[in-house]
Amino acid sequence: MEEPKKMISEIIETNSEIIISTPKKRSWVLIIFLSLITLQFTNGIIQTLFFTDNLPLISRIMILVLSITVVYFTLRGLLWQLKGIREISISNGELKLSKLSPLWTKTKTYKLSEVKTIDIKDEAVSEGPIAMLQLLRITDKIKITFFYGYETITATGGIDLTEAIKLKKLMQSKTNLN
Repeated sequence: MEEPKKMISEIIETNSEIIISTPKKRSWVLIIFLSLITLQFTNGIIQTLFFTDNLPLISRIMILVLSITVVYFTLRGLLWQLKGIREISISNGELKLSKLSPLWTKTKTYKLSEVKTIDIKDEAVSEGPIAMLQLLRITDKIKITFFYGYETITATGGIDLTEAIKLKKLMQSKTNLN
């Protein structure tokens, strides 16, 4: 088997637990887009607070609430693009998937007894809008997925095929799935 040129995933393995941390691939187009939106709405906050003496109070409040909400969600997306990490943790009969970002963290826990199979999903396309999103690194081409009940859950993405094969074998050995 071919070895990956450079593993982007960090693997921490003990006797009872394994943690696989994969950083989010950066999409510079999305980073620039979210940065521009954040700057525009931050300008809206500043304008509302200091330079709108002739606007009614209700209008100022609406602009302020809308601008703060948009800035929060765009900052959340921007920080996910810059510092986001997907983490897979397998221990004590559980598989935990976490999305870690400086502004928010989301964790889901699954029972290993209900995980059916672990697969590599290759969603690479050569034309159409999905191909453009993959080219701009907004969506991932190769993903590691597993079947849980009647759902297909994406564990991680943004890695090359040889790294995906290595991570799949490692996960299968820890979960006793073939």
